[in-house]
Amino acid sequence: MKRFLSILYTLATVLIIVGALFILQAESYGVAILASGVSLNIFYRIFNLNTERIHQLKFSELLKVLGIILMLVACILIFTDYDHKYNMMIFAVVLDVIINYKEISLKTK
Repeated sequence: MKRFLSILYTLATVLIIVGALFILQAESYGVAILASGVSLNIFYRIFNLNTERIHQLKFSELLKVLGIILMLVACILIFTDYDHKYNMMIFAVVLDVIINYKEISLKTK
């Protein structure tokens, strides 16, 4: 399962980056690619939640739940005519990176 989640996270990251690049080039399918990447990231975050720590109301886990909810809202807003939909998506992705900074490692084993 851990290997599957690692692949899921990598795929989500690649789709987010590629979707953002397509949006910058004004391609119409960039929004769909970006939203699918964020959706995969949401699934990854849900599978990695520690429900025991949520029941204990640990602040770090509650922040992760807040980040997931914010990403869900951003995914829904990206398909609407909301003026700040891209700002919301950027905010959700950056907040996700900040909340889960321990998972990002540039060191090699």
